[in-house]
Amino acid sequence: MKKKALTLTLAASVVALAACSSGDNEKIVTSKDLGDITASDFNEMSKKLTGPFVLKQMLTEKVLADKYEVTKEEIDEAFAPIKEQYGDELNAALASSGLTAEGFKESLRVQLLQEKALMEHAVSEDEVKKIYEQGKEELNGRHILVEDEETAKKAIKEIKDGASFADVAKKYSTDPGSKDKGGELGWFSQGTMRESFNDAAYDLELNTLSEPVASDFGFHVIEITDRREVKDYPKFEEKEKEIREGLVQKMGQTGEAQMVLDEVVGKLIKEANFKTEDPLLKEALKLYAQDEEPAADEAEDDKEQPKEEPKEEKSDKK
Repeated sequence: MKKKALTLTLAASVVALAACSSGDNEKIVTSKDLGDITASDFNEMSKKLTGPFVLKQMLTEKVLADKYEVTKEEIDEAFAPIKEQYGDELNAALASSGLTAEGFKESLRVQLLQEKALMEHAVSEDEVKKIYEQGKEELNGRHILVEDEETAKKAIKEIKDGASFADVAKKYSTDPGSKDKGGELGWFSQGTMRESFNDAAYDLELNTLSEPVASDFGFHVIEITDRREVKDYPKFEEKEKEIREGLVQKMGQTGEAQMVLDEVVGKLIKEANFKTEDPLLKEALKLYAQDEEPAADEAEDDKEQPKEEPKEEKSDKK
């Protein structure tokens, strides 16, 4: 799936406040024994339960929609794999979270706006170009995987002293898939290996040993034995969006994306100068607007005070 399915309960919270737009005194639930629930009651409870979260979503939508555009086609494209995943159970799944398909699509629109902001602010041009250039080639290589850097250096020394790469791989490597093949990995393309391994491999000259390369598997000794161009590789303009989306999705897995997004959205909210007198939402608004500047009286206190000259101590010594 191109887009990751969203959690339905999360989307339900996003639209909780917007669920009742009737007049304040209109009864939306009635009961002869227990009394009625009015639109005002409903909205007040919704605000208490999810107000700060929903406020953040609404502010996010406002400031990002002012900067970016999400088309109906993009929303439909994001919705399609979710519809396929749930099939005939989609409407029931949505209803169990208090949602309709249209309400869920609105939450998808907010997600797509966030992705566009991240693609612009969280992904550097240099990183995109690096991945594009790497993607033009496939590599044929071999490696030796060991548990520690010391063993990796020992393996490198033995190879440089004349031992064959294959023999050293069989002696030291802990990779069951390549050890018995002398460390041979065969052909691989950009992005199929761990990032540290990938970058080290693409930076290597042919038939040159790498220094020990750390990954979450251990330490690698890498040698690239051949390179070949990828046939009919697309132009940069055709690959740029795909590369940026991939980087954003990877950031989402580490939590880095949310940190960057909070910073970007916080600055935009602060620039928009939103105001509220609602005590339930006031503190949340300050938080989302990154209101970290010290208050005037605190700033005055923080100013450097004149330093007193040290007083000379009188000595009793003669």
